[in-house]
Amino acid sequence: MLTLQPQSVLIVDDATTWRKLLSGLLKQWGYHVFEAENGEQALAMLSQHPINLLISDWEMPVMDGLTLCRQVRQQFQERYIYLILLTVRESTDDLRAGFDAGADDFLRKPVNRVELQARLHAGERILQLEQTLESRNRSLSEALQQIQLDLQAAAALQHSILPPHAIRHAIYHADWLFIPSAWVSGDIFHFFPLDNQAVGFYSVDVSGHGVSAAMLSVAVARQFLHGRTVERFLYDDEAITPPAQVVSILNERFVAQSSDVTSYFTMVYGVIDRTSGAGRLCQAGHPTPLIVAPDGAIRQVGQGGPPVGLLDHLTWEEVPFTLAAGERLCLYSDGISECENPGQEMFGAQRFAALLTELAPLPLPQLLAGVHSQLNLWRQLPHDSDAPAGDDISLLVIERQPISEQEQQDEN
Repeated sequence: MLTLQPQSVLIVDDATTWRKLLSGLLKQWGYHVFEAENGEQALAMLSQHPINLLISDWEMPVMDGLTLCRQVRQQFQERYIYLILLTVRESTDDLRAGFDAGADDFLRKPVNRVELQARLHAGERILQLEQTLESRNRSLSEALQQIQLDLQAAAALQHSILPPHAIRHAIYHADWLFIPSAWVSGDIFHFFPLDNQAVGFYSVDVSGHGVSAAMLSVAVARQFLHGRTVERFLYDDEAITPPAQVVSILNERFVAQSSDVTSYFTMVYGVIDRTSGAGRLCQAGHPTPLIVAPDGAIRQVGQGGPPVGLLDHLTWEEVPFTLAAGERLCLYSDGISECENPGQEMFGAQRFAALLTELAPLPLPQLLAGVHSQLNLWRQLPHDSDAPAGDDISLLVIERQPISEQEQQDEN
């Protein structure tokens, strides 16, 4: 980019006498002066030299001052050129036409030297402000680019701790749908083995959006990983920790870590016996989980409960359930039920339950694709769009597979 120099001025006038008069005056004041006798010459000089102050006569043959102003604004958008028109015109319509063409200021002929000097100083101040603004915009653009790179790295990190698709633990299969509202998300979920007798699962939705919510969601995920690999507060060699106790442990830790009452999360955590399908879960402010039977019948599992990390000394209850062969346990965040269409109408929990009933006969991958498609249809987007919604969308579905007679004999 050309370096702008406010002391460089281009004078455009087909009258040699006027042009030389102005040129001599500006040189006395210390300006570096260029001269052009018509608009075409002026445009060529602006292309070759870092000129950013231009004084042009209005009345010129071939290309008048208005046309020159328009051409300058079209051709030199990478730098700002301050345009002063010389004219004997005084009508409001003429001045309006000049401003519309791109002129910044006007001087009446014959030019008063005091007024000319004042207008030039005003133009220099405008150009200095433009240079400052351009520099700051460039710094902001560089900072934004770095932020975007950091967010991409954060998103890659967050995706790395999500479970793989098509998870299988014994006779339990799981898969998920995840649409973050931004680069990073406050939703996190998992389905994992606890020991040889049980599998565990959780679905978490951190309050708020963006980086702070994502950082807290990663911290929660680390607690679950730590709780089954290092500290093992999820289970030990003797027993599996009751889900309500696990939620209480997490609440104590996150309340102690933060004094910000807005840093909390909702969640569902539970366990399922690998053989019998008997399970227990604890609901903490999260949408109530749904169990969908093969025929589409739906039942809710949960008793509400307060969010985690909000207040100390809270307690939670846990609910027993049984996942029969062919049934699916659906854990979802409120990004689904609160998904809005262009009329700001929410998708709603009832509509979502009806959709799960409709999609019940489909295999798990097709069910998730159907939910994705319907949410996009609700938002009036292409059916396969991954465009962010107003809130993070997550859905984890755990399915208990039927066991064949041969598999039952092998287990026995």
